[in-house]
Amino acid sequence: MSASQRIVVNTVAIYGRSLFTALLMLFSSRWVLNALGQSDFGLFAINGSIIWFITIINTVLAVSVSRHFAYCIGQGASEEVANWFGAALALHLLLAIVLVVVGWPVGEYVVGHVLTIPSDRVASCLWVFRVSLISAFASMISVPFIAMFVARQRIVEPACWGILQAVLTFGLAYSLFGVSGDRLVFYAVGVAGIVVVVQCGQMFRAAVVFPECGLRLGRRLDTLRAGKIMSFAAWNLFGGLAGVLRDQGSAILLNICFGPRVNASYGVANMVSAQGNQLATSMLGAMSPEITSSEGRGDRDRMTSLSLRACRLGTLLVMLFAISLMVEMDYVLRLWLRQELPYAAIMCRLILGSFLIDRLTAGYMLAVTAHGRVAAYQATVGGVLILTLPLAYLFFRLQCPPSYIGVAFIVSMSACCLGRVWWARRLLAMPIRLWLRGVLVPCAVVGCVAAVAASVPSLVLPPSAMRLALTFGAALVVFVLMAWFFGLDARERDFFKRSLRQVSTRIRNMALAERA
Repeated sequence: MSASQRIVVNTVAIYGRSLFTALLMLFSSRWVLNALGQSDFGLFAINGSIIWFITIINTVLAVSVSRHFAYCIGQGASEEVANWFGAALALHLLLAIVLVVVGWPVGEYVVGHVLTIPSDRVASCLWVFRVSLISAFASMISVPFIAMFVARQRIVEPACWGILQAVLTFGLAYSLFGVSGDRLVFYAVGVAGIVVVVQCGQMFRAAVVFPECGLRLGRRLDTLRAGKIMSFAAWNLFGGLAGVLRDQGSAILLNICFGPRVNASYGVANMVSAQGNQLATSMLGAMSPEITSSEGRGDRDRMTSLSLRACRLGTLLVMLFAISLMVEMDYVLRLWLRQELPYAAIMCRLILGSFLIDRLTAGYMLAVTAHGRVAAYQATVGGVLILTLPLAYLFFRLQCPPSYIGVAFIVSMSACCLGRVWWARRLLAMPIRLWLRGVLVPCAVVGCVAAVAASVPSLVLPPSAMRLALTFGAALVVFVLMAWFFGLDARERDFFKRSLRQVSTRIRNMALAERA
């Protein structure tokens, strides 16, 4: 299988998983909201915000570990991959212990003394935090194993594990209505248990499939390699913490300023954004190992081409569902949640808009990570993202409604994207006009025309299932046509034509074989 075909297969696998899990989330979130109530649903979201501050280390270290694995794979150094895995595993075991020792007392203090929580729910929230911390412990240990799947570009299996986790969580949400005790604690324990089981399953599979992941007794911490992992991750951690401070710090700010009911609206907006993130990750996750491997082989031209393609195609993948959803957000939320949440629709629109802006330069983030010189880049991007909170606080001091948190998101993300483009030009000599011509212009053309088509039904019809179907149908048809002629370049259109011919040939041959 060629590198391009592998990217397509991985993209289809993750995109399919994302669509499937999004459908499950559509129903399960409504069940959870109705079973817990707006207040407990908001409390569950705010407890998740605390855990996000702790587990961001997982994401950042996963990027660092996967980058070193893929770089060595690109150079053909198999033994070096095993050595890097050993260093990563020992490091994550150590950090997981530190996570519990430090995170436990800090998190309990925040729950008990900082957050706005009804006095009769503090004890339950403490238990929610504790079991969530246990799942974070398991997730941290599993990082090197899952990173090996990504670095080896075998992303289909982690996608299947993700589907399993979504199905189990879906079943847990349905079972909430039969629980007579504290549903908040029951749901938190169930979610944590599912995470632990799925992570352990992925670790076992990686140990079986990849020789480098075999457990070796007496393995010690390779301080030199661990130091390089931490050094690379340190500035990524700054940027990652800035993103979490923006996302989850906003939840805490809303809680302090407006209370847990507004947290429920923000939690719904984050759920919608998270599903968009999964769809976009289908492209980025499939391209990231190949971008890093290309840089490891010294093929800068291919790395640059893939980075621009990740920006453009990742944005188009999100637009495919986001445009229609933003137009019909009010009706979709009423259909989905079966109850009114103040500010939820406008928050969803604004946060989705900021997410679309983020996708426009996401490929450049992969390129800089593959290059390895991330300190100044992360300082710039992370510093801009951190400004979201003081900007939002300023809005609230001026008596702006809670929805202005989304305005702060859009302002900071726009500045962040400009910073990425500038650093890609400085570090990788990628001309700004290349991004304007290859990403911004085609995405803007496709998005604007599809948005106009999606808005037509809402101008002539009242809210209904028929209007919703017409909106999505019109946007889909126009989007596909515009994306084919303006969103894809000639090589990409030729590639999809060849792939379709190969698929049709295989189907025809299989049909002939069955007749014979």
